[in-house]
Amino acid sequence: MPGRYVRTAHWMSLSLDEKEIMRIVAAVTTLHGTAVVSRLSAAALWGMPRLGAPPKRVHVTDSRITQTVQNAFTVKHAGSLGPAEVAERFGVLVTTPTRTALDIALTASFRQSVVVLDHCLRSGLVTKDGLRRDLERQPTARGSARAARAIDFADHRANRPGESLSRVVMLEARIEAPELQAPFDGPDSQHADVDFFWPGLGLVGEFDGMTKYRDSGRWSGLKPHEVVIAEKVREDWIRADPAVRGFVRWTWHDVVASGRLAALLSAAMRPRLR
Repeated sequence: MPGRYVRTAHWMSLSLDEKEIMRIVAAVTTLHGTAVVSRLSAAALWGMPRLGAPPKRVHVTDSRITQTVQNAFTVKHAGSLGPAEVAERFGVLVTTPTRTALDIALTASFRQSVVVLDHCLRSGLVTKDGLRRDLERQPTARGSARAARAIDFADHRANRPGESLSRVVMLEARIEAPELQAPFDGPDSQHADVDFFWPGLGLVGEFDGMTKYRDSGRWSGLKPHEVVIAEKVREDWIRADPAVRGFVRWTWHDVVASGRLAALLSAAMRPRLR
């Protein structure tokens, strides 16, 4: 970013998300005061999950323009924002979580929208009522039908972006919708909520993202290999539950590879269909 510099050692110490935040803030400080960070750039400032690489340009909404204007670093979208739709974060103006989530539902893919909406509902950043109310205020907005569908489908029980994307892939493949975070109790007073459960099939499904093991270690204080062992013990006693007749796991690769998750689930379900 011309005119904006940071020490190399400091830059290298930042996470990818922190670098993206710094890039957004640097870009916005080159603009006039009416520009408000919006869309996926606003999502980054609020810690909302993103599928794929960040946008090459920083997205802002500007009430002073009538059509989209872009340069090498920013994209300015024409639009008006009410005072209740603007907040301040990291020293710059940004659309509120509700407006940000709604903008994404209106402009991004259904997959990206659901990942963001699930996260926002789970973390309490937005409510479905608030999203629906704001969407009703712009019924002719382009993408409103897709946004309404994404809001209806969104579920606060999806615990991670990989679970949210898995849900969309299942919907696209016309796979029976599972129960989310179904509770199980073990023989020694253990308790677990599984990511997905199909009670009619007795099938448990678990998405294995790397953050699951990293976060579990952070919360429990266990070392990585101890987390893996604990997860195996957990799976064993869940498998022993009389309601469980099958257990299937998948990863990010399975979710993003075309047809792979659908094939995995179909194979796991086939022998148990009644």
